[in-house]
Amino acid sequence: MNAEASSQPPRVLVVDDDETTRFLVSLTLEQAGFQVEQAANGRHALTVFDTTAPDLVIMDVMMPELDGFAACAELRQRPDNALLPILMMTGLDDHESIDQAFNAGATDFITKPISYPLLGYRVRYLLRASAAMARLQESERRLATAQRMAQLGYWQWSRDQERLRLSDGVCAVLGFEATTPDITLPVLLNFVHEEDRSQVWQWFTDVCKHGNSQGINYRILDTRGVVHHVRQQVETLFDDEHRPLQLYGTLQDITELRRAEDRIRELAFTDALTQLPNRSLFRDRLGETIKLAKRHDRIFALLFMDLDNFKRINDTLGHRIGDLLLQATADRLRECLRASDAVGRENLDNLDDGLTRTRCNIARLGGDEFTILLSEIRRCEDAAVVAERIQKRLSRPLTLEGHEVFITPSIGIAIFPHDGDDAETLIKNADMAMYSAKHQGRNLYRFYDASLNETALQRLSMENQLRKAIEQNELSLHYQPQLDLSSGRICGVEALVRWQNPVLGFVSPLDFIPLAEETGLIIPIGAWVLRTACQQARAWQDAGYGLSRMGVNISVLQFIQPDFPSLVARILEETGLSAEALELEITESLLMKDPEGANHTLQGLKALGVQLAIDDFGTGYSSLSRLKQLPLDRLKIDRAFVQEVNTCPDDAAITTAVIAMAESMGLRVIAEGVENEAQLGFLRDKRCDEIQGYYLSRPLPADEIAVLLHQYRQRIEPISQA
Repeated sequence: MNAEASSQPPRVLVVDDDETTRFLVSLTLEQAGFQVEQAANGRHALTVFDTTAPDLVIMDVMMPELDGFAACAELRQRPDNALLPILMMTGLDDHESIDQAFNAGATDFITKPISYPLLGYRVRYLLRASAAMARLQESERRLATAQRMAQLGYWQWSRDQERLRLSDGVCAVLGFEATTPDITLPVLLNFVHEEDRSQVWQWFTDVCKHGNSQGINYRILDTRGVVHHVRQQVETLFDDEHRPLQLYGTLQDITELRRAEDRIRELAFTDALTQLPNRSLFRDRLGETIKLAKRHDRIFALLFMDLDNFKRINDTLGHRIGDLLLQATADRLRECLRASDAVGRENLDNLDDGLTRTRCNIARLGGDEFTILLSEIRRCEDAAVVAERIQKRLSRPLTLEGHEVFITPSIGIAIFPHDGDDAETLIKNADMAMYSAKHQGRNLYRFYDASLNETALQRLSMENQLRKAIEQNELSLHYQPQLDLSSGRICGVEALVRWQNPVLGFVSPLDFIPLAEETGLIIPIGAWVLRTACQQARAWQDAGYGLSRMGVNISVLQFIQPDFPSLVARILEETGLSAEALELEITESLLMKDPEGANHTLQGLKALGVQLAIDDFGTGYSSLSRLKQLPLDRLKIDRAFVQEVNTCPDDAAITTAVIAMAESMGLRVIAEGVENEAQLGFLRDKRCDEIQGYYLSRPLPADEIAVLLHQYRQRIEPISQA
């Protein structure tokens, strides 16, 4: 099926045994306008394929029952599937799987973790390339049929006549009328393009001397000055003294075929949006540069560049403005990089027999990632000079369709051979240096440092261990008590997740929580935390500890899940905990990102009866008018304001204002990070409702919290009875 020619959206079959990955890939493609079918393994995929006839298949490598390699090979063996695009999902460094995927018949591969914003573009590119290959294949078939069935244009030369006899086909190629008189061989050769003439003359000389009948491709200019690509075949008949007696030649116009071939090469090696070399061509040129550098004992630099906050441009101004920005970035890079900076200007117009005569220096790898190859530097500092020039040029404001846009680059630099002596290592290290520049504030350039590699390996190890943490019972909850200042009772606790790993030891939440957010693992971890906390709260209630509230932090990724309110309702039902005993804590920044969507979810949660609190209040600059519209119960003042509330007038003023504002809005206030008597006294004087912090207690395991709850109950009961 030709997906581009059909009026129906292209159909994509997504095959992965991981339900989360399958859901996210399918959701991304549906939002990009594709029809999506799903299969949970290779065997299931073959059945779904037979019933739905998809235009493209995205398949994981490792699956039960029938893995991706076997399923791919079996699809290739079925009729009419030679050009079916098959995109295999593999691990980033799994070179063996990548090679095996191509051997099984895969069209391309995509590495995990998947860049979902780019997935739709990748699929569309494969469909276009597949359609183009199908058109080229059909063109070649027609050409072969025409060669068998139709008479080609021909000419004939005889020594006794000295003139050529031309067929109508040759006359048509040259622009002659069919009645044109015969011409001499030198006149025919004068039609050859000036740049090809010496080569063609030498070829004719060899044919006349040796009788070599191997064909030649070259260009001619017809009588109207139009350039044609032609294929010339000649056979020579010699006399007894081995002198040319007759020449028989055929001439075929292959201009359209050549254009199709050039278009295929362009699709294969050029980024369609920016017209820069793509990843494939850049890697090829990087490999050539490495060989030359080793041969001549040179150094060169690889710059890996990413645009800062590019996603914000797409989200606020739309993808069209984002595309225009990428095109403008490519133009600015071309302008600010001198020819001496790198291998040479990119140019695909001089392709000949699949070889590029020129070399490229700039490439777009995908999304907002660009690479720049500096092959002729003398010192490492030269790369910094170029990076600064790029920063200066790209940081100038742009006006795109009436919008003034500011963008800055983060650049990582790897030097050959100090930072790697092969393409894979250089690209990886330049990429890590770029991320180091981002983490240090953006709009910076940074050279690669070996410590970056160590950090990346540690992060990878942590991710691998974190994926197994729940099933291996490595996670636990600690609880930090919260004190009601008016009654002196412990009114609630906040559940805080802890991770003790046999390989990594104790891992700080400051390290593994951000990683869980990035990888999506926060969704199963968050569900485990919520269920475990509710179970513990119900157990304490049943034991008579009088705990009225269990607070649980909710991540952004959890909160935006469409079924999150349903998950909360299900856990409450499973654990038997009353809804009013559960308090969900949401960060202020989450509410700012999508106020309308957040309000809708909060209303759904409030309908269940749970309590809602804003965590870290004061750090996100929420609109007070927006705050009034949300169904909130409590504000938690961030510890950053509480720490110096007695010494910093600004912090004291902010804390006082938040307490007064909350009171006017009917909200309770809890202050986090209370560590000493002075802070407690200030908060009590300002009529703060509740406190939480090390002054009361550090986070404790469940059994120690139970002891603390018992102690406070014994202390308060006699006072209340009196």
